[in-house]
Amino acid sequence: MKFKFNYLILAAFLTANFSAKAIPTPEAVEPQYDDDGNPTYKVVYGKGDRLKEDGTPLNLIQIECQGKAVDMVSDDELDKCRDDDSLVEMKYGWMDFATYKGWRSYHAECHVCHGPDAMGSTYAPSLMTSVQNGMTWDAFFDVIINGRGVEQGAQKGNVMPAFGENTNVAPHIEDMFRYVKARADGKIRRGVRLPKLPKFKEE
Repeated sequence: MKFKFNYLILAAFLTANFSAKAIPTPEAVEPQYDDDGNPTYKVVYGKGDRLKEDGTPLNLIQIECQGKAVDMVSDDELDKCRDDDSLVEMKYGWMDFATYKGWRSYHAECHVCHGPDAMGSTYAPSLMTSVQNGMTWDAFFDVIINGRGVEQGAQKGNVMPAFGENTNVAPHIEDMFRYVKARADGKIRRGVRLPKLPKFKEE
C-alpha cells in the first residue's frame, strides 16, 4: 500500500512537471514553393519544444544582432552587440521538415567541398553566398545534375562533378536548395542543429 501511494505521488509529480514544461511542436507542413514554383522554406519562431535542465529551449535556430543574422553582421556591429544585450535577440523555433532534410542531405554529401553551413572552403565556393548573389533554383539544380567544368567557368583542379546519377544527392536537390536559401536569407545560424519536425505525409 505504501509503495502504491509513493508511486502515485511520483506519477503526479512527473505529470505536473512535464505539463509545465511541455511546449507544443508545430504541425507538419507540406514542402514549400514560392509564387514562381521554386522550392522555398517555412520558418516558425516560438519558444522551443525541447528544454534543457535549466529550463531554456534547445532549438535556438538564429541569433540576431541589431536586427540582422549574427553571422552576417560586420565586426563593428558585432562588438556593439557584445557590449549591449538589448541589441541581441534569440530566435527559437523550427524549420519545415523538407528544409530539415535538406540540412541533413547537405551535411551528408556537400559540406566536404562546400564547407559546413554552406559557407564555402578553399576548395569550393560558398553556396550561401552564391544564392545571396542571385543564383537561381534552376542554376542550382543544373550545376548539381550536370556538374561544372573548366569550360563552364570552374577553376582547373576545382571542377564540380555531376551528381545526376547519384542516388544520395539527386532526389534531395530541392530540399538542399531550401536549406541553402534559408541560410542565405539569415533564417538559420551557422552551427545549428535543426530540430526535427513531424514529417508531412500526402493523403
